[in-house]
Amino acid sequence: MFNLKKLLTRVAPGVLIIMMSTTSTQAAIINLGFSLDESGSVGSSNFNLTRDALADALAIIPTTGTNQYRLAVTTFSSIVTQVIAPTIVSAANIGALQTQLKATAYSGGGTATHSAISNLASLFSGFNTDLTLFNITTDGSPNSQSSAEGAALFAFNDYVDGISFEAVGGGINNTFALNNMARIAGLGTSGDATAGVVLASGDAIPDAAQTGFVIPVLTFADYEDAIKAKITQIVVDTTPGGSTPVPAPSAVSLLALGFAVMFARRAKKMSNY
Repeated sequence: MFNLKKLLTRVAPGVLIIMMSTTSTQAAIINLGFSLDESGSVGSSNFNLTRDALADALAIIPTTGTNQYRLAVTTFSSIVTQVIAPTIVSAANIGALQTQLKATAYSGGGTATHSAISNLASLFSGFNTDLTLFNITTDGSPNSQSSAEGAALFAFNDYVDGISFEAVGGGINNTFALNNMARIAGLGTSGDATAGVVLASGDAIPDAAQTGFVIPVLTFADYEDAIKAKITQIVVDTTPGGSTPVPAPSAVSLLALGFAVMFARRAKKMSNY
């Protein structure tokens, strides 16, 4: 599929600056896709914690200002379930969207991360000229690492600007699992599996359209701090004049301090600004 945003990242820098300068003050729509793991290893009580935390964090999304934010939420296990179809967030509907999310029931099953990515890409395919960021919350490795990497790369080559993760639960905070999630994030953000970053506590959260990353979160109770920090940083990065970095919360697993996995970063320019 032809993608103007991807084309702009390949033109001469001087031309890119001129083209960007003509649009930097225009209103933009930012697509935010969230998918929550509801596999059997998560369990109903932990799923409810992540579900409610994400619902509360949605209040951070601005409903006034230059930009608009289009939201979609799914859950995934062996299958993907749509919870919120792509919807522009407004003061009039934010409460209803939060209520809708909090009413979502737990199902259980496998961990079809590739399906979560592909489904979000399909949901936003009609809005592929806008900035598009996907957020995956999971407690474990995907059913198929190769399928998840393939889905992420396809999404990047199609139109998606960034994929990032919260890896929740001490049991998955190991070099192997975090490395694999970082590979998926790197492919979905820059097309490069070696460009993913695993954050340590206190690291500045990267621009999600520039660097694919993973936030390791020790417990499901700590997830609320992580997702609020993530959404706050996205708003900062997509707001004209926004520049203050948001640190990863202290709830990030202390294990990550010992063996945070850092890969070579390859920045992917945002062509919308």
